Amino acid sequence: MTENHRVANLVIVGVPKAGTGSLFAYLAQHPDVCGSDEKETGYFNHYNPWRHTGPVPPIEQYARHWAHAAGERYALEATPTYSYGGEPVISALRTVLGRPRIVLILRDPADRLWSAYTFQRSVGNNAGISSFGHYLDTVEQRLRDGVPMVPGDGMHGLRIGFYADYLGAWLDEFGEDVRVVFTEDMRRDPGRVVADLCSWLGIDSGAVAGLDLGARNVTRHPRSPRAASVARRLKRRTEALNLLPATAYPRLREAYFRLNSGRLAERFDPAQRRRVENLYRDSNLTTARLLAAHGYEELPPWLRVGSAA
Repeated sequence: MTENHRVANLVIVGVPKAGTGSLFAYLAQHPDVCGSDEKETGYFNHYNPWRHTGPVPPIEQYARHWAHAAGERYALEATPTYSYGGEPVISALRTVLGRPRIVLILRDPADRLWSAYTFQRSVGNNAGISSFGHYLDTVEQRLRDGVPMVPGDGMHGLRIGFYADYLGAWLDEFGEDVRVVFTEDMRRDPGRVVADLCSWLGIDSGAVAGLDLGARNVTRHPRSPRAASVARRLKRRTEALNLLPATAYPRLREAYFRLNSGRLAERFDPAQRRRVENLYRDSNLTTARLLAAHGYEELPPWLRVGSAA
């Protein structure tokens, strides 16, 4: 690849609802990092057996996401659905990108599941789901029945939180070229997390002081999930038919939020949390052991509890 056709050598692979949007925005501000023209290129989802996104496009199509690059050391993208793609996605990243640096973000899977539920609600998915309890019953039953993931159906949030199912493959394949960070650390001290990543990447950590480290992609809850569903379908249709210029969507999005933003009436109650934590207990224990075996000593509370269980 020439400089005019460069591809990513720094990839945030997920997990979904763990802060990938924020971390992408932080790193993309660094003068030695060129962020892709859209955060999620989704290119390697074409290799993901759970995504079924059709034939793999030419590599030149992928490279267009960095057509604006100006010699930065790193070309960055962040597609959270790569995380659970397993060996096909991992192998494709290795084959296509050579020796990329990989960042994997983990979040307390109980909190991640609640966030996945509220996000799907916010965009109008799962209209037949009346509550988090109903959602949890449904996704547990699907897991027991072995129902495969279906792209866009909003019902595989539970499965994604079993990090032990796919973390080891990333650690084994990329070794020192993969770094695991934790959502809890990013929220508490994003500057430290980004500075540590910069040191790992060999770029100036002093630049972090000048970055905007505010949260990105915060879920905004709709007053009417049904209206959210209609709005999402309209957006997808207009995008597919290229009916509006790209510059129109930010204005339309803000107008929509003014009309249909509200407060989430539900809460993640303690009994539900215990139920979800029990579902993830064994996976968390294995995840903690995997990380410890790869030199991770400072683990968040949800993994320390798992280690002691």
